[in-house]
Order: sequence, then C-alpha cells, then structure tokens
Amino acid sequence: MKLVTVLAVLMAAWCSDLSAATVPTSDSISVSQAVEMTLRNHPAVQQAEFGVAASSARVDASRSDRYPDISLDGNYERIGPVPQFNLPGEGALDLAPYNNYDVHIGVRQTLYDFGKTGAAIALARTSRQSATDYIDLVKSNLAYRTIGVCNDILILQQRIAVLDEQLQTLNQHLDMSVKKIRAGTATDFDTLTIQVRIAVVRSSRIDAVHALETQEIMFRQLTGLPSDKPILLSGTFTAEHGTFNLDSLITIASVQRPELILARDAETSAASQSHLASLGDRPVLSLNFSTGFKNGYEPNLNTWKGNYAAGVEMKLPIFNGHKTRYRMSEADANYSATRAHTTDLERQVHSEVRQALAAVNSSLDKIASTETQVRQAEEAVSMAQVRYNAGVITNLDLLDAETALSQTKLIRVQALYDYTVSVNDLDRATGRKQWP
Repeated sequence: MKLVTVLAVLMAAWCSDLSAATVPTSDSISVSQAVEMTLRNHPAVQQAEFGVAASSARVDASRSDRYPDISLDGNYERIGPVPQFNLPGEGALDLAPYNNYDVHIGVRQTLYDFGKTGAAIALARTSRQSATDYIDLVKSNLAYRTIGVCNDILILQQRIAVLDEQLQTLNQHLDMSVKKIRAGTATDFDTLTIQVRIAVVRSSRIDAVHALETQEIMFRQLTGLPSDKPILLSGTFTAEHGTFNLDSLITIASVQRPELILARDAETSAASQSHLASLGDRPVLSLNFSTGFKNGYEPNLNTWKGNYAAGVEMKLPIFNGHKTRYRMSEADANYSATRAHTTDLERQVHSEVRQALAAVNSSLDKIASTETQVRQAEEAVSMAQVRYNAGVITNLDLLDAETALSQTKLIRVQALYDYTVSVNDLDRATGRKQWP
C-alpha cells in the first residue's frame, strides 16, 4: 500500500490553559482553548450528560424487581345484615361483626423468573452505554465545528490583511499616477485603471469582512463567548509532514469513530431486546407473605387479633395470543436492521477516510506548487522594480507584478488552509478526539 504524507496542522502560539469555569483572561484564544470552551459551555453537551443520568436511573429501576415488594394496606368495611346462626335456646349468634377492620403488611418476593429480570437489567445497561457513547459523538461534532469556524476566521483575517496590502499598494500607485499626470508624463488611462482595481479590491474586502462577521457570530454561539468580549484568535497555517498507511487509518476509524461505536451499541441493545422477548413465556415463581391485625374472629368478633398468611405462587403463561412470538419476530427484525445499518455506516466511514486522505495528498501537491509560484512572483517583482527605476516599464507594469505577488501569497495561504481543512476532515473521519 502506497504511503502518503499527512499530519495534522495545528495552530501555533498556544496560550495558557483555561480555568475550569471562566473565559480565558489572556489576550488571545487558541483553537484548543476554543474547543474547550465549546465543550464546557454548549447546551448540547449538558443535554447528553443528563441523558446518561436518566439512563442510569433506568438501570437502577430495572434492578428493583430483585428486591421484595412491601406494602402496608388498611381496610374498613361495614356489612349488613351480618350472617347469623340460630342456636336452640341461645338465640341468634353473629358470625361476623358489623364493622370490619383489617390492617396488614404484605411482602411479595420473586424467587425465580428464569432470567427475565437479568435480561431487563442488561437491556437497561446497553441504553446507558449508548447514552454515554453519545456524549462522545456530541463532543466530536461540536469540537470539529469549532475547529472549522476557527480556521475560517483565521483564513478570512489573512485574506483581509492581503487585501489591505493590495489597497495600500494601489493607493501608492494612484498617488504616483496623479503626480505623473500633473507632470505631463502619464495619461488619465493609468489613473482610471488603478481606480477600477481599487474598486474591485474594496468590493472583495467588503465580502470578506461580512463573511468574517458571520463566522464570529457562529464562534460566539458555539463557545458561549459574551458579546462584549473581543474575539482574538491566535494561530497560523503551517504544514508538517508524516506518513500514514491507508489500511491503518481505516482500522483506526473502525475502532474509534463515535458513529460506529453507537451503531454497535444499538446492535447490543437489539440483541438484549431479542433475548428479553424470548423469555416472555417463562414462568415466574414468587413468595407471598402478609401479617397484621383484624377483627371478626370467634368468640369475640370485635376483638383485633394478629394474623398472617404465607404461600408460594407460580405463574405459568399458557396462551397470550402469540404475543411472545410476535415480539420475538419484531426484536429479531430490529436486530437485523441494526446490523445492516452498521454495515452501511462502516462503508461510509471507509469512504470518508479515503476521500480525506486523497484531499490531504492533493493539498500537499498544491502547497509545493504555490511555494514555487511565490518564489517566481518575488523574483518578478524584484526585476520589475529594477526595470521601473531604470524607466523601462511603467508603474502599471510594476503594479501588475506586485499584484501578482499578493495574489500568489493569498493562493499559498488558501492552499495551507485547504490542507488544514483536509487534515481535520481526516482526523474526524478516523474519530480522533480533539479534547482530553
């Protein structure tokens, strides 16, 4: 397998670490600090964490069937007429009191349910694991969104800086052209040409400033940075080289991509659900016990007496309308669906890794090309400056060379930006974590 060069491009000039609950107090924010702010402050992370808490509560609730069910019951009942029995010479004998009282504590304990409770607990645990892994998916999406916004802000800032440099150069040439017109050594054509170029560059700058404002709004939305805090983002685009094997990257992605982990969690949950459904016709053996006080005992019907009752109960389902069979069919179908989803997702992930790696390779070729272009443009400006000083070319010719150099530098910055984006896409495709 062909080895290709790639290594993540990271931003330089890292600032000190953020405190646990405050916005950075340093003058600038690095990309890693921005990611940390997003993961600390974004409501989506908090929502996912509450989901884990709810899933943990469901696990504890599923365990409750292993504990006895204890209840205190009280009952009052007045009956009339009371049953009586006539004894010769004794008259009527009441067989029950008019006012009947019964207070008792009942205990029901499942002795054996053939694995139903254990299967229910296992199913709840798979849900909790899915909720836990979902946090990583949320963090991954937010982290890479934040990195993307930071990169967009940095490239737009550099684009605006290059445009400002072009405007400064154009204005200098405009002043030179005006002076030459006054001296009678140039025509209005030179001035009009420069003014048109200034208008074009200003229009491009307006677009870049608007795009920068949009990205800064997204940055504040992700990180929770207050509107009164300026966005001072630090970082540059650089390229560092390394070697990676495509097969190794695919293997890594298969292990650590959050989407694949969640898909496998869904398979485990579906398998647990299928197992639980298969136990629907199993019997349940329970122990019942109650004790308390009630009246109605001979010979004094109105006297409260202690009493108890104990027994063993077995419930064996005989026919439930084929409900268990249908539930098993549903669970098996759901399991097959989750397996198919995992297979489809694996293909998507492998494709994303290949595409990201190809983009990285292409970006590296562009960077190498722009380095040559920048050197050539710098040499062209030096030559044009000498020829202009010698009076061989006009200031428009010199301006063309300087503009070409500025454009070439911008192309190089864009190539480094594209490389950074492609490396981040590769990191995301392989499931690399951008947080501790």
